[in-house]
Amino acid sequence: MVYCETMACKQSCFTSQGITNGIDMNFKNLPLLNAIIAVFTVGLCWGIIIPVTSVILEGMAVATPVIGLMASAIFIGMAIGAPGVGKLIERFGIKPVLLSGLTVSGVLMVILALFTSVPIWIALRFALGITFGAVIISSEVLINLVSSDDNRGRNLGLYAFAFSFSLMITPVALWLVTFGTGVPFIFGGLACLAAAFFMRTTIRVDRRDTSAAPSLVQRLFTRISLSLMTNFIAGFMEGSLIALIPLYALREGFNPVQTGILLSAFMIGHGGSPPFIGMLADRIGLRRVLALVYLLGIAVFVIIVAGTFRMGLALPLMLAGMSVGALYPLAVGIIGERLSSEDLPRGNAMITAAYGMGSILGPLLPSIIMHVTAPRSLFIISAFLYVVVLIVMRLQSRQKSSDREREGV
Repeated sequence: MVYCETMACKQSCFTSQGITNGIDMNFKNLPLLNAIIAVFTVGLCWGIIIPVTSVILEGMAVATPVIGLMASAIFIGMAIGAPGVGKLIERFGIKPVLLSGLTVSGVLMVILALFTSVPIWIALRFALGITFGAVIISSEVLINLVSSDDNRGRNLGLYAFAFSFSLMITPVALWLVTFGTGVPFIFGGLACLAAAFFMRTTIRVDRRDTSAAPSLVQRLFTRISLSLMTNFIAGFMEGSLIALIPLYALREGFNPVQTGILLSAFMIGHGGSPPFIGMLADRIGLRRVLALVYLLGIAVFVIIVAGTFRMGLALPLMLAGMSVGALYPLAVGIIGERLSSEDLPRGNAMITAAYGMGSILGPLLPSIIMHVTAPRSLFIISAFLYVVVLIVMRLQSRQKSSDREREGV
């Protein structure tokens, strides 16, 4: 017995033997809207935690490495918790996991407001990584289940834009600190609880039997290897570039104001590109667009390394942001095409874990290389990783062509 969502779209019903029986697609019960609200809320909380805790800890004279460990705790929780989240969705369905993730996140955010102990905060952020991951994985499975090949890219592009937009507006949380250090956390917690209450009334859930079983992990790994690599690269690139572009700019002689402008250019490209990339993917295919995104990134990173820029660097950084911001939704979309509904929870959990691991390593490894070499090595590493994935994509395409030829013989 599993929980299953119910959908009716244009008088027809999306059915499967797996975790869903369908999801009502009328205005009141729109899966895409639910997923966007869920990920926007998680992004809002995420964006509140990062700057507010850093400011508070800095005021407490906490050592920088400890602040860095706290920043990584969310990604560690996400990477470790993701496999368990996939199993929970397989057993109970999307709605219970999604609502539980939002509710527990809201409670943990309020608890953050009650304590300023560093060990407690690290533990709470680790737990929030697990609950945020539950919301993200559930939302992505939901979108993939109700999307077709004609609108999957657009839907995931809007989903990714909602997350990026929530992060862009969260610096306002620093203003809320003036009313008390706990106020931003309480605000985020209430937002989670409100979103959970809204979704409780907008997704109808039935209980159904299931006879289908998910595929073996080894088989899943083979089928979603490209998405796994892409999501790892997405986490790695976001973690390294967002954290280290300011360091690169300062070491290249830019002043703090110019550095802020350059980082903003990257973030605008990162947050604004997914909807347009998604629409293009619906027209020409997700894999083709992914290859174009990697080619764009390689070209831009080479230009940055080879060129001499002042504020003109903002344009290539914006294009770099576009190439990085498109990776995550494209990876999620590809597994939606490749996997059955029974395999989606575990597949989404695997690529979310890959993203978490990339986000952990992203700020660390390039910073070490930058320390012992030149600042521009940041973009050399980025170009190298993109080239590696393009080579893998080419080898996979050749293997598929070879397999088809053998089958035709």
